[in-house]
Amino acid sequence: MTLGKGSREALKWCCYVLVLLLLYGIQSSPALLSIGGIKPVLVIPAAVSVALFENEAGSGAFGLAAGLLWDLSAGKLFGFYGMVLMICCICVSLLSMYFMKVNVTNALFLTLASGFLCTVWNFVFYYLIWGYADLGQCFVRLLLVLLYTLVLTAPVYYLVRLIAIRFNPVVRA
Repeated sequence: MTLGKGSREALKWCCYVLVLLLLYGIQSSPALLSIGGIKPVLVIPAAVSVALFENEAGSGAFGLAAGLLWDLSAGKLFGFYGMVLMICCICVSLLSMYFMKVNVTNALFLTLASGFLCTVWNFVFYYLIWGYADLGQCFVRLLLVLLYTLVLTAPVYYLVRLIAIRFNPVVRA
């Protein structure tokens, strides 16, 4: 028995949400994947990877959901990362529709760009404005988190790609 278009879409988005929740659980577990107190932010590559394969409305909603989950685990003001990831995902989706090929190299580049924007956003509003003593060390630590996130981007991209290929009739590749 084959699934209808609506059922296929719902099942695809359920798979995306399950992947997001799994990555969020890994990201927010205390000791898992921690190297010297540095932990990756796995919701960024998940949101960017989904945005590469989906339209701008779905990507924006998924980016918002990923950012709000990140807000919960980061202890930041609710909506702090949600707003930034939503905008990043909409831009990534539009870029992949009109200007860029969808491949792992571009996924790494766009994850780096989105992660760097979130890092600068965090640095300005949580460190720079409040005048912390050692701003350089704080920024380096944030960049190490971004670097660790980039290392884990490829497996997340391929997992999302597998879901997109399975459920989308035509995949941007």
